[in-house]
Amino acid sequence: MPIYYVGIDVSKFKHTCSIIDENGAIIKSSFDFKNSKDGFDLLIEILKSIGESQSIQIVMEATGHYHLCLFRYLVKNGYQVQIKNPVVIHRFKESEYLDRAKTDNLDALLIARYASKHPFSASMLKSYNIERIRCITKAKYSLFQSKVRTIEHLHRYLDETFPELVSFLQKGSGNKRFYGRNIFVSKTNLWLIKNFPSAERFALARKETANKLKSMSKGSFSLIKFNELKNIAKNSIGVSYKESESIIVQLIDELISNNKRDEALDELLKPLVDETASNLLTIPGIGYRLAGFLIGEIGDVNMFATPDKLVKFAGLDVNIYQSGKVEKHGKLRKRGSPLLRYALFQAAEKARIHCVEIAEFYAKKKNEGKHPICALTHTARKILRIVWALLKTGQNYQQTFSN
Repeated sequence: MPIYYVGIDVSKFKHTCSIIDENGAIIKSSFDFKNSKDGFDLLIEILKSIGESQSIQIVMEATGHYHLCLFRYLVKNGYQVQIKNPVVIHRFKESEYLDRAKTDNLDALLIARYASKHPFSASMLKSYNIERIRCITKAKYSLFQSKVRTIEHLHRYLDETFPELVSFLQKGSGNKRFYGRNIFVSKTNLWLIKNFPSAERFALARKETANKLKSMSKGSFSLIKFNELKNIAKNSIGVSYKESESIIVQLIDELISNNKRDEALDELLKPLVDETASNLLTIPGIGYRLAGFLIGEIGDVNMFATPDKLVKFAGLDVNIYQSGKVEKHGKLRKRGSPLLRYALFQAAEKARIHCVEIAEFYAKKKNEGKHPICALTHTARKILRIVWALLKTGQNYQQTFSN
């Protein structure tokens, strides 16, 4: 049975397709079809006119999220599809078609020729739960990025209206890593800033405010602390404008809204993580949020025969240059999902605090003379190997996984 190779160049509003046979002869010149059901049905009709689904191998690039609907539709209709990293296709083009211009038609033909010269391995649709988890974690990460930007703006305006406030609230928090961002987690602090967005306003605060702050913070914002902040406000160098105060209130409302949306997403995430890979929660320091990120970004762990392949997928491997007796290790490749690397570094940071074995591993790397960030990178790689083992075996975390 002859094999036909289909290359699809993916874009937002339309896709371009080219079909060749085993000998490289063009069976169907490059043609466009819309990113819609009508367009997908047109592609299916053309594929059926060429041969049985078993004789057709389809390759397309992973282009953002634009390929997902077409991929699902083709798999649903019985076709095998391989999703390739655009970097791989680009390198193939550089190695064999140096002088070719870049057009959608040529790119589709190029992908088809790539398919004819390389082993074909059909990509699998992620399980239903994994897709749902990934949808939630993408939304959570978007909220996180929005929150970071909001906090940066909030710092800028507070530096103008009450420049002493952030350092005062941060004092005694015991955690300097967040550069003051952790103060905005506190509902008490958010209420304080929203109701007193300037030093001028807080300097006029009354005893009722002190009682309110003490009640909200369950006693941690004491009357002594209130009076100390009030004296600071009276001598503040801050300059207050109605416009600045109004913007600060809006930013606080935005943070509160983000927090509520994030909590709602957590409620959706928890049962899915419990059903899919609850054993990841047995790694000390990893909760539902990080477990969700790891599950969603790794997808089907059976795609990775060894943990090293997963390390490469995450972009945590390093460039290596070797020639004769010379061997140099460069920077991280940073290919693959940035969100997966973010989750791994977060997991490594938390695990080294809560897990004795991971803490010992991190300390060992530092004692070898490695920079803290380099040691944390090794720890993130270690965490990924542990996650691979847990997802493969379904077992809970044990010390043997981190040895």
